[in-house]
Amino acid sequence: MTDDQGTSKKQGQDVNPNLAAVSIKLPPFWPKDPTIWFAQVEAQFTTRGITSQSTKFAYVVASLQPEIAEEVRDLLITPPEENPYDKIKTQLIERTSTSEQKRLHQLLISEELGDRKPSQLLRRRRQLLGERQLEDSIFKTLFLQRLPTNVQLILASTRDTVDIEQLSLIADKVLEVTPNVSSVAAITKSSPPPANVVAANFSPSIANSSSEIDELRSLVSKLTTKVDALTDQLAQRSRGRSRDRAYRGKRQFSRSRSKSRPRFYEKPGGYCWYHFKFGKKAEKCIPPCSYGKSGEQGNNKASD
Repeated sequence: MTDDQGTSKKQGQDVNPNLAAVSIKLPPFWPKDPTIWFAQVEAQFTTRGITSQSTKFAYVVASLQPEIAEEVRDLLITPPEENPYDKIKTQLIERTSTSEQKRLHQLLISEELGDRKPSQLLRRRRQLLGERQLEDSIFKTLFLQRLPTNVQLILASTRDTVDIEQLSLIADKVLEVTPNVSSVAAITKSSPPPANVVAANFSPSIANSSSEIDELRSLVSKLTTKVDALTDQLAQRSRGRSRDRAYRGKRQFSRSRSKSRPRFYEKPGGYCWYHFKFGKKAEKCIPPCSYGKSGEQGNNKASD
């Protein structure tokens, strides 16, 4: 009697997980972060009471996209006899996870803000960092370098006194009230955000004091003024150089005409300009000139 009850109870334990699994639907495999995907899958297994290795293995295999299934083809063709779920989990994480070198490259160089919030970018960078240890100040600098220039300027005075989590939340709020620009020149085209608008969007736990906000506003305003002044100076110098070039060009053209005029302005009869203009009173003669050949030398005082 006892054996029958024990047998019945044991059979119930074997059957229940599979019966409960009928209604389960796993999300598609997420190659971007397989560890997170398995955490979600195992949460569903737990809520359904699924403990069988073979059952979990089957559901994981059914959720794989074709390109992912190719990565573990050997395990699909010949499933492991012992702990098949544990083994396919280990191999999927190892074979589809971003390599250490690629993760480091993304962390240092290629990972940009895009259309995400700064706080979302921070979480992504922590994910790329993984279990590696990196000095907080270096990690903070790498994070801030990926933010728009205007946000970096506003956070400049607080970056050393506020931790990176709070900085990311402040950056979220700054982007909500200021335009997203990528250069210092661009922010000079628009006035800095009013301090009261920025302060109103910060939660009490992360908001700067009014004096700090005034300081940030003053800093951006001074920078804008300096850039505008420099732009005006460059424009004035450019206009001055243009006027000088135009004036020198006119003088050079005028001198060229006055010097070349006697040489090229000749009478069709063969007289030089001086004899054509002054006749016998000409005190100069520029050859070739036919005036002297006719015996009418303008500079011969004896003939006068």
